[in-house]
Amino acid sequence: MKPSNPMQQLQQWKDNRNANLHSAKTNQTKVKLYANPLSFKFAQLTRQFKLILDSNRKCLEVYPDDFHHKIKFRDELTDLVVRLKTGGKLFNEMVKAKGAKLSSNNQETIRNFNQANDYLIHKFGEVIAQINQLNIERIEGDKLQGGNNE
Repeated sequence: MKPSNPMQQLQQWKDNRNANLHSAKTNQTKVKLYANPLSFKFAQLTRQFKLILDSNRKCLEVYPDDFHHKIKFRDELTDLVVRLKTGGKLFNEMVKAKGAKLSSNNQETIRNFNQANDYLIHKFGEVIAQINQLNIERIEGDKLQGGNNE
């Protein structure tokens, strides 16, 4: 039965979502860990990405009507990831075309670039995946609330 008090409805929705999250976590398979040395070197930047993830979750919980901003953010990140991937691919093709003419210093620079590019692509990908999951939760929550009004 759907409670008539909006605060009770919100609490019921949160309880249902938490139960769904708990069951989803217990059913997950093991995920390959990401081991880029920059994750440790850039600890503060990694922390900022964690804050972005926390902010996304909080936005859905506290300001669900404003979640469309996170959807726009996801779209921007997706575009950025595509650009990073294609630019990195082009850069590495250009490096291969140059062949063995690279100094060891230049090879180190290329390796550093690839690590940084992979790091950013991975971190942006984590944010994109989380926003997609939160959006699914939002839609399911809307369906539950809409279905109970009938």
